[in-house]
Amino acid sequence: MRCKSCGSQLDSAEAVCPRCGAGAELGRLTGILGIVCRRCDAYNEPGTEVCTGCGKPLFEGGKPPPPEPPSQRLTVPAPGPFAPLRAAAAPVGKMTSAGQPVVRSFQRVARTAPPSQAPRSSPASLLMKCPRCGAEASAGTFCPRCGQGLGSRGTQFMAPVGEKPRAVPETYVELAPGRAKLILERGAGREGESYKLDAPVTEVGRTRGAILFPDDPTLSAHHASFLFRNGSLHVRDEGAPGGIHLRLRGLSIPLKPGDHLVVGDRLLRYAGPLPPAAPPPPPPEGTRLLGAPRPAGSAVVLEEVLEGGATGRVFVRPGPSVTIGRAGCAVNLGEDPYLSQAHAELLVDASGGVRVRDLGSSNGTFARLPPRSERELRDADVVRMGREVLRVSVIDGAASGKAKDRGADG
Repeated sequence: MRCKSCGSQLDSAEAVCPRCGAGAELGRLTGILGIVCRRCDAYNEPGTEVCTGCGKPLFEGGKPPPPEPPSQRLTVPAPGPFAPLRAAAAPVGKMTSAGQPVVRSFQRVARTAPPSQAPRSSPASLLMKCPRCGAEASAGTFCPRCGQGLGSRGTQFMAPVGEKPRAVPETYVELAPGRAKLILERGAGREGESYKLDAPVTEVGRTRGAILFPDDPTLSAHHASFLFRNGSLHVRDEGAPGGIHLRLRGLSIPLKPGDHLVVGDRLLRYAGPLPPAAPPPPPPEGTRLLGAPRPAGSAVVLEEVLEGGATGRVFVRPGPSVTIGRAGCAVNLGEDPYLSQAHAELLVDASGGVRVRDLGSSNGTFARLPPRSERELRDADVVRMGREVLRVSVIDGAASGKAKDRGADG
């Protein structure tokens, strides 16, 4: 589309020519009738900035064209059952001082409804508020302001069940058998069920131990052990192939090649930095081998681990920031009900070191413990083994025990 005044090329969503300032008829209509997304052909209401079908921006500048002034619109309200419309006196064809035709205006005449007829009930609202920015949007689509997935296409919050986790205190109490328990947040067992840790060592597994999850094929026969030592609760990896993952608590932690992460229901392996390009030996005829272009600067390799251990997709991304999530990130993992739109981030420093941090996701980011290692736990820590997500809870009454100072950790 070209401007009628100066002939400049215009975007179909532009209401004013950026070169001469002349109005663009088609652009003004998008502020009245809405706009159709060029990527997915979904219709969007007037004023929408992000497509409700695919979550992509509708306009190059990120903002819709300014709406047409109300004085230039013909607004005719829909007649109600007891409010007929009456036209105001305005001769047709009369021109204003600005040279614009006078538009017949309408006003509603109020009338009281007969007592025998009940007023119509208003239709149920089909809108919901975006959990990210608070904007109203239709359920089951994307937020028109920030692009957050909503409803069945958005993140399912793994809300704590059984009891609400308490705020993490600056100090913690000495724990002993019978003073802590595990609560199943999600998994093959019954969600919300609690398991009291009332022995010095409590074994957990699929077929062996005091706590069993026989319906989870991703658990080993004896997968982990929870033990008390020196007034603290520890979890120990018993060499299970699937390992034990612990949820990050606010801080970033370093990664080394081979480390595993869990985001949503996706298992990822950090393969390390992309090795420098080695010049291949030139072929006899001097032809260079075909290949994809290498990322500029330092880059890292992230692998998706499929069920059974096979490697799935491989992502090569440049630093210094590599975001991971469902959509709109450097690494997009697609539809996953427990994955946030922007879930976690890899931070690459100038020396090539990499750290991972959670981006405030609904269900957290989990890092795997080294095989056969132990990790001290505290109240509200979340442990994942196989498909089971277990939260540590200090039993009421333990708070009266001896408090000890504790520094923050990851």
